[in-house]
Amino acid sequence: MTAPGLSVELTVAQRNVQLAFEVNAGATVGLLGPNGSGKTTTLLALAGWLIPDTGRAYLGDTTLFNCPSPAKRPVTWVPAKDRGIGYLSQDHHLFPHLSARENIMYGMERAGITGRKARREAAEAWLDRVGLAGLGKRKPDQLSGGQAQRVAIARVLASGPRLVLLDEPLAALDVDAAPAIRDVLAEVTRDLTVVLVTHHHDDVVALADEVVHMRR
Repeated sequence: MTAPGLSVELTVAQRNVQLAFEVNAGATVGLLGPNGSGKTTTLLALAGWLIPDTGRAYLGDTTLFNCPSPAKRPVTWVPAKDRGIGYLSQDHHLFPHLSARENIMYGMERAGITGRKARREAAEAWLDRVGLAGLGKRKPDQLSGGQAQRVAIARVLASGPRLVLLDEPLAALDVDAAPAIRDVLAEVTRDLTVVLVTHHHDDVVALADEVVHMRR
């Protein structure tokens, strides 16, 4: 499946956010700026969890939202569950009662991927791809912070998202674990369309093709 391009413009007055940017198909754009500059707000709107005052976003041929006026309901609004978007935050949000493999399988099931055997095999392949081969039976509390974030990366990408949103994906990791996870992200998101939120220049240099500088 060919990755689609992304075109965004939006305004969220209450959070003082106003911006426009485009992401070429299969490229990564980094939203770089201090806390409070609207980076996460932008991702929430793209994910379908926040309605902007005005704006529009197109993912390939799909209109994610079209909000021409803050006084009216959106003309177009695709629900979050139907957008085909993967969201990875700094907290892994793994289910504590599920194993690493089961967490990944759950993400695929939610995305409509049928066949338990196929999901299991795909989960094992993703564990291998993120450097966790043989650890599929471990629960989150049996994993290090870096390992848990690798599982979270696999869970997001195994569902085959059309767009990947990375919200400070390395912020909760210690300085020793972050470089390895950064390398994993660079490899597994290659050729995907990605919006990366960060305030670290190292992340932008390693992962982004273009940068949008945001200010308060």
